[in-house]
Amino acid sequence: MSYSIKSQEKIDKNKVKLNVEISSGYFNKSINTAYKNISEKAKIPGFRKGKVPYQIIDINYGKDYVLTEAANIAISELYSDIIESSNLKPVDYPKVDLDGELNQDKPVNFNITVEIEPDATLPDYIGVQAEGFPVEVTEEEVDKQVENLRNRFAALEPLGENDSIKNMDIVTIDFTGKIDEKEFEGGSSNDYVLEVGSCTLYKEIEDALIGMKKGEEKLISVEMPQELENKDIAGKKAEFKIKIKEAKRKTLPGLDSEFLKDIGDFETIEDLRKFIKENLEVQKKDFRRNKIFSDIVNYLVENSSIDIPQIMIDNEIKELKDDFERRLNEQNLTKEQYLEYFRINEDKINEDFRNKAIFNVKEYLIFNTLEKELKDKIEPTEEEILLEKENLIKSAKKEEDKKKVQDYLNSPSGGKNIIASVRRKKLVNFLIDNAKVKELTQEDLKKLEKDESEVEKNKENVSKNTKKSSKKSSKEKLAANEKIEDESKDENK
Repeated sequence: MSYSIKSQEKIDKNKVKLNVEISSGYFNKSINTAYKNISEKAKIPGFRKGKVPYQIIDINYGKDYVLTEAANIAISELYSDIIESSNLKPVDYPKVDLDGELNQDKPVNFNITVEIEPDATLPDYIGVQAEGFPVEVTEEEVDKQVENLRNRFAALEPLGENDSIKNMDIVTIDFTGKIDEKEFEGGSSNDYVLEVGSCTLYKEIEDALIGMKKGEEKLISVEMPQELENKDIAGKKAEFKIKIKEAKRKTLPGLDSEFLKDIGDFETIEDLRKFIKENLEVQKKDFRRNKIFSDIVNYLVENSSIDIPQIMIDNEIKELKDDFERRLNEQNLTKEQYLEYFRINEDKINEDFRNKAIFNVKEYLIFNTLEKELKDKIEPTEEEILLEKENLIKSAKKEEDKKKVQDYLNSPSGGKNIIASVRRKKLVNFLIDNAKVKELTQEDLKKLEKDESEVEKNKENVSKNTKKSSKKSSKEKLAANEKIEDESKDENK
């Protein structure tokens, strides 16, 4: 064997010291590599690079230099295998010290000191309180989805000069906001497109638009919310001058064969309603499960004690920032534009990154600790591993993709990952099955939706994308639309 771990001891709370012996055979192989590397770089008169004899290298660099280079090569090549075989999870670069002298044809000994991931001190995770959202689908909810579909396929007809604006009309407006007769940042816009009653702008403005006509102007008073980030305008009275430049009204399609033809291949409205109901039931069951799990995670994070190494937080902050900048680039936005749009400064966004990083690292360490404590209950069986593999292979659509997935799962790394995946799923199931769930009613749900609506009413869409869809089956179209809505809700939360 190329190496052996002679001892492994915990020398501090989260530090472990390994004494490792690298075999003489492997060390001699590393010595040959060291000579080749030095020969490629050496500038010795009379010899070409890569052609310098070993004896000449010894004369010019010294044997000890070659042996030191060889030792560095050996430990660098074997380090990952050493750590894996010792079942350690380092959080930073190791400290490596030579233990003894270096001699050709003899083993080499090293002391490797690593800071490892800490375990969490957990609260009682059996019977964690969680909220259970109802999964039954009401006719009212199906009606709402049908109306949403009708709105998507609605035609827009321009209003005449004498037509008064109503809820759900689409208006294009100019508005200028002033506080103490001075314009303030973010309080003015031209050619702003708004669906009246959508709670996109302040309620006072949208209410005032009802009854107005194209070309009309109005002065509207608005009490600015106290919770605004900009404390210079929070809670103050603002005057908005509004002008209607254009107004259009939606003409909704009827619930007839033409409407069904537009959205896909449903034969009757009843077929459409049945499909919507079945999809809503699946979504509600998924949401219920995710909400229970989210409550459990929040409880564990808030009530666990962990001595987190700073390097883990710093690394997570970096990953969050990199991901944030990548998403900005995808939307063609700069960080400055983002900060300006949401009225926040660099300090606030850095604080958010830090809080999120601490939460993520805590969650990661908590679940690692849970896996150790519940090992006997969540260790996958051969049948569970085989079933997981089969499901992953089936999820690939093309035959060549199925083959690639199968080859990966049969590889050493794929095998380890599939076991880890099944183990984590069983852990999640265990926590959810043992949670103490408080069942919520439809009335509770409506109250929560109302509260969320109040929070969201002053927000605007960062961007709007209009895509012309190609001919698809009704199920594909509806599934895509529901996915977009779900992702939008997740992002807002």
